Order: sequence, then C-alpha cells, then structure tokens
Amino acid sequence: MSKTTTVTVSLSRSTLEQMSKQAERAVIFADGAYSGTENTQLAADKNVELITTSLTGKPAPDILADFEFNEEGTKVLRCPASYSPKSCSYMKQSNQCTVSFLHEQCANCPYQDQCKPKIFKRVAKIVTSKTAHERAKIQRNMNCEEFKNYARLRNGVETVPSNIRKNYHLEKMPRGKQRGKFFFGSKIAALNFRKLFNYVKGLGNYAQNPVLA
Repeated sequence: MSKTTTVTVSLSRSTLEQMSKQAERAVIFADGAYSGTENTQLAADKNVELITTSLTGKPAPDILADFEFNEEGTKVLRCPASYSPKSCSYMKQSNQCTVSFLHEQCANCPYQDQCKPKIFKRVAKIVTSKTAHERAKIQRNMNCEEFKNYARLRNGVETVPSNIRKNYHLEKMPRGKQRGKFFFGSKIAALNFRKLFNYVKGLGNYAQNPVLA
C-alpha cells in the first residue's frame, strides 16, 4: 500500500470515528483508497454504509465470505459446508486462524477446490482470517446490482469537477475570494444551463438512477 493511500485510509478512519451514530441509515460514497474492512465495519457501527468503487490490496477468495467467525475474529465457528472445526488456534501476530477439520469432511467436500485446504492423514487444515472473510463479503457485495447503481451515482458526481476543468477553464480562477466565488458559481450555473438545454432538446441519457427513485 502506498504512503498516500495509507494516509487517506487513516484520515477516513479518523473522520468515521468522530461521527455520531446516525438515527437513519446513511450512505457515504468514497474512492477506493478509502476502502478496507476496518473502515467498513466502523461505518456500519455508525449506521453508515460505506460505498467504495474499488478495493486496494490483494483480492480474497470468494468462498471465505461463507465462513463464520466469532465477533472477535479469533475463532472460526463454521465452514461453508456447515462443519464445526476440530480445533482452531489464533495467531495474534498475523490475526489469522489455523483451522483443523476432520480428514473426511474436507476430502469429500464440494467446496474443497475453493477452500484449498492442506489435507493430511487424519485432518485437513486451512489458514484464514476474519479480515479476509470481511473483504470477501465486500467483494461479493460489489457485484450486486444495487452496488453498481451506487457506483454509477458516485462516478456521475465525479464527472462534474472533471467536466468543469476540461470545458469551462476552471484553472483560470481569478485571485480574490469574492471574484473566485463568482467565477466558480458562474461555471456551475453554465454547466446546469447546458444540461437543462440538452434535456429540453432530448439530447443525452437522463434515465434516473434506481437508488434515487
């Protein structure tokens, strides 16, 4: 993870920590640099859904989303086939769990090719973590239609500053607070009038995003 991304994640975590718990469910759209299981869980604790368009770091196998952990993430309770582990040891240094199942449970399991356990004579072992489990859940959620609509909404918002810079010469901002405010406001007004004009003429695609319906 780059230094910039690390700082960004840290700042977003600090912002979420300072938020009070929302009375009604809220949605925050953010860049992929703000992603992470800790931020997502922290947002959920505040009754906020954190929507990021991408995840940084290595993808987690999808099957990990179906494992069940205790709240602390120190123990695997069940695997995707609903088997309880024979044993589970937690490694604090890496926040990972080494999980053992009976040999026959994994050897005959339809999920074996996805979990990829190491199968021994009497047991089968897999090393995983709650962090990977939560990441897999986020990845799975990112493939659903509702998330894609949220992503389109965020991408639409991001096109506004890009459009203004490219087509309305925003880089030529005059000096002075009042002059700058007037200059910027006029550019926003011009953009809105252009959108209205195109809408009246029937130009462009203005279908309403389902999440705003």
